Amino acid sequence: MNNLETLLTLIGLNLVIQETEYFTGDDWLPLCNDIDSGEIYRNWFIWQDTEVTQEWEAYDHVTNQRIIDSNLTRLTAKIDIIENQRNLQINN
Repeated sequence: MNNLETLLTLIGLNLVIQETEYFTGDDWLPLCNDIDSGEIYRNWFIWQDTEVTQEWEAYDHVTNQRIIDSNLTRLTAKIDIIENQRNLQINN
């Protein structure tokens, strides 16, 4: 490989790395082909990664982000805080 080919390869790899560092909900959800069950809580999709991390993950369709917690009760409490704040903003 000459210097130009090496440079182009490194630039391409850097772009891929930067893109995956900022995955949002719409990006990561299709990559999780092992999601075979989940639930909806206050319009959030919640599922547990039982195969790898054992953590609970929730996808927020409004912000296109996800939140993670090892405990389902804490995760739903985080969702409650976010949704209650949203409702306050809408009603004020």
